[in-house]
Amino acid sequence: MSSNQDLDNFVGLSAILTGFSADDLNPQFSPQPVAVEYLQTLQAKVAAPLVTQLLTTYQTIAAQFPAAEQPAQVQVQILTDPQMGPVARNIIRMWYLSIWYDGYDTGPVTGFSPGTVVSSNAYTKGLAWDAMQAHPMGYSEMHYGYWATPPQADDSTDAGSSANGNSSGGGQA
Repeated sequence: MSSNQDLDNFVGLSAILTGFSADDLNPQFSPQPVAVEYLQTLQAKVAAPLVTQLLTTYQTIAAQFPAAEQPAQVQVQILTDPQMGPVARNIIRMWYLSIWYDGYDTGPVTGFSPGTVVSSNAYTKGLAWDAMQAHPMGYSEMHYGYWATPPQADDSTDAGSSANGNSSGGGQA
């Protein structure tokens, strides 16, 4: 936990909205804390009373309900709320895509809605890349030419394969 109550509430709410842990979203010793950038973006793009309402509602949920019940309460109290719901859905988009979409409060947001990339730091840390097990286009922490060596298979890619390479799901027996 940080000394910033707004940041703690934002990260706690974001953990429920994204499905990633608070420690994943805001590591204690992160040299480039993207959670701070996202909170600053939220505060710059959304009216202060609505940000306060959103974070206070989450803080109340966190104080009154056990962790297992908090996601359902966020659904009921925040996501279904006509003012807070669109902001919360935009927070999800921001964490995954690193873009704050404008117009969230005037109608449905689509891939064609105008938006702002939060920062180059945020772009490389978007949750979509982890969810896809990929790296951002135009960015990699690997050395030049790493793509010349085939990746090692992990358990998830070998599921359903036999030793001779045939799929066990409907080929010859």
